[in-house]
Amino acid sequence: MRLRTVLVVVFVILTAIVIQTTLFGRVRVVTPDLVMLVSILFALTRLRTEAVLGLAFVSGLVIDLLGSSLLGLRAIVFTVVAYIAIRTRERAEIGRLATALWVGVLTLVGVVLLLLIGTLFGEAILLGDGAMGQLLLVPLTNMIIAALLAPTFVRLVNGDRTSFRYA
Repeated sequence: MRLRTVLVVVFVILTAIVIQTTLFGRVRVVTPDLVMLVSILFALTRLRTEAVLGLAFVSGLVIDLLGSSLLGLRAIVFTVVAYIAIRTRERAEIGRLATALWVGVLTLVGVVLLLLIGTLFGEAILLGDGAMGQLLLVPLTNMIIAALLAPTFVRLVNGDRTSFRYA
């Protein structure tokens, strides 16, 4: 990777982590999972597969370290979601609506995995008050953000103004 790409990727991840842990940690009405969204959108860029999976794992681990959840829970879920995103990325390159739906489905998979694995390891997430809200609102807000920002995100990370133009 070029230095410019590395700096952009690090800036994007750090910005998503800071916004996720500070602003969206306090606001409970609209709660997108920006770090999961960034992990999904990295699959659309020209980054190598190993780099995308590594970035998803490290960013999930940082979220785990900053939060009070089980260490490694988000890291493994973000890595699994990034892997599914890499394997299905051609479905998202059709258009803006397809990208939004693709991100919504992958986010739903990630939220379900977080709820199930968290419940298996003793966190009372699945039976908590906000479980149904998470299942609905997190994918919906990630879909809206992806519909608005996915092409710009990919062009920014790739450093190419012509990349990821819809047909």
